[in-house]
Amino acid sequence: MYEVTLEALGLTKSEISTYLALLDLGPSTTGPLIKKAQIASGKAYIILDKLIEKGLVTYTIISGTKTYQAKDPNRLLDYLNEKRGELDNIEVQLKKIIPYFKTKFEEQKNQTKAEIFEGAQGFKTFHKFMLDECKKGDTVYVFGAPREANEKFGAYYVEWNRLRVEKGVKLKILYSSESREFGEVRKKLPLTEVRYMNEKEEIPAWVDIFGDYVTTINVHGDPICFLIKDKVSQESYLKYFQTIWNRASK
Repeated sequence: MYEVTLEALGLTKSEISTYLALLDLGPSTTGPLIKKAQIASGKAYIILDKLIEKGLVTYTIISGTKTYQAKDPNRLLDYLNEKRGELDNIEVQLKKIIPYFKTKFEEQKNQTKAEIFEGAQGFKTFHKFMLDECKKGDTVYVFGAPREANEKFGAYYVEWNRLRVEKGVKLKILYSSESREFGEVRKKLPLTEVRYMNEKEEIPAWVDIFGDYVTTINVHGDPICFLIKDKVSQESYLKYFQTIWNRASK
């Protein structure tokens, strides 16, 4: 428990074991300290110097030998406050430079043709990106969303759809026939239209279309999303979507 808290404060495992060893030993030379803290002898002075720099350890010299001692544990709170002050200052500086970074990012984003989002976190990052790219009145077109997607990310989609509706983004979604139970729930949401593909027209992939983007998604096993920014591809997929939509059942 102590170690987890001290790591969150920014101390390394070696610094933590050294500090705790000094609390147990009291004033100590490096020999007993290395044994107690179980640290490499070659790194002992480096670790101690770091702790002294942080104000958590002090030393005295007796007969030419350094004796180290942990400072009052209240110093940990002082250290936390110092770090908080540093972070506040960093936040101020970041706010000044982020507009420049955003300009560079937007320049690069316009050149980006493809991107891959992997894993559950990547799946959520992609969906946040999709919502960020959409403006009020835009429509997200989805077809082929499998049952497994709703089973894995049902709770996440509740929040995502809340944010979508709040932003005023429309959703047209073509479910596979096996996912009707999820579609019946989804169609009750505002700004949402749901239809069901017949079995002969169901596609093996799950595709999202929005803006100038087309995304192919696979949630079998570890989720992965393949994002393409290409107006020609988007128009082609959207035309196909509309064809299936017009034939799908409500």
